[in-house]
Amino acid sequence: MLGLFGCGGGSSGGGAAPPPPPPPPVAASAAGIWTGQAVTPDIPDIVTGFEFDDANGFVIGNAPYTADFQGGVAESRGIGALYADGLFSWHVAAAVAGTVTFATPGSTMSFSTRTVTAGDNATIQVLDENGTEILLTAVPGAFTQISVARGAGESLIGSVIVTVATGEIVIDAFTFGYPSTASIDDLGCLVAPNDEFVCVVSDAITDDIISAASGTVQVNGNQVTGSGNIYAAPGEILPNGSTIAALTISAGTVAQNTSLDVTIVSAGLSIAVTSTFDASYNRGSSLATVAAMYTTFDLLGDASSFDIDVAGVISGQTVTGCVLSGQVSIIDAAANAYDVNLVADAATCGALAGDYNGLGSSQDENVMDDVFVFGVDIDGQSMIVGEAVK
Repeated sequence: MLGLFGCGGGSSGGGAAPPPPPPPPVAASAAGIWTGQAVTPDIPDIVTGFEFDDANGFVIGNAPYTADFQGGVAESRGIGALYADGLFSWHVAAAVAGTVTFATPGSTMSFSTRTVTAGDNATIQVLDENGTEILLTAVPGAFTQISVARGAGESLIGSVIVTVATGEIVIDAFTFGYPSTASIDDLGCLVAPNDEFVCVVSDAITDDIISAASGTVQVNGNQVTGSGNIYAAPGEILPNGSTIAALTISAGTVAQNTSLDVTIVSAGLSIAVTSTFDASYNRGSSLATVAAMYTTFDLLGDASSFDIDVAGVISGQTVTGCVLSGQVSIIDAAANAYDVNLVADAATCGALAGDYNGLGSSQDENVMDDVFVFGVDIDGQSMIVGEAVK
């Protein structure tokens, strides 16, 4: 880095002109093949003690993990017996239906409830995500905790309905939780010289693909940001119950050809990714390297094969008759990253049909460059991940 030097202490004379400022630092490159881990936390619980005044309905939590309270009033009346926690509670009176609706169904719920006056008559009904009753209970005259827990294979909690026939009830110390999402999964990403990326997440134990993602990154100095979409693998769902969700990359740093660490925010969670550079990226690329007949390739459960000819043209067909075509192209001959276009024929491929675009790289299974790994998608609609073996 250039230093700046001040002029001497003379009392007159022009002196030498100051040196020019140093050039701005060159941004590091995030291009590479990166392997590492994706750490997904549990979804945080919704928790409220209703410590606020609100008579118009309110939402607790952060999207998409929210609880929408309607029909009651959050308030304090200065009567300690009406609060299980703090100085406020949620009041629901006769002739006003109180409801709690969960944007994302959950697995556990607990709260304390009581009638305001002995003899008041009210019930609380808990429904699952399909509207089927899980629990129906009368509200007692003294604070009692109501708890619901759903086990593996059971439908999740969708809503609560409060019906007050006479008098009034209060609900306080409300907590709502979700099935565990905590995991440490394997991750492999290809970031191309054109700043496009494709990532695949696999279960660290079974090696099954859980999800895949695609998008673009931006690098400023050594800071990495980006955006794109994440797609659940067939038979899987994302933490918020969807199969496709937008993602953003933030708080990322790259040490060129060494490490890439980012935070991916998607489906309501922040996923921490740590990865290291794979030297196979520096092999470079050529159509001669990938030109071959690939006899083993699974297209979303449909056994397939295809050819890449010396011009990069793809042709192939699945066992069920889905006709494939497309093109593999060089992005930068110095990088083991290829642009991939894969077309699934509209007449023969059914729901899979479409024009997919993405990236691929040449990898090793039994010998060098005997596998072509790729991920292609129709932006925001569907994604195909392939590992084609020569």
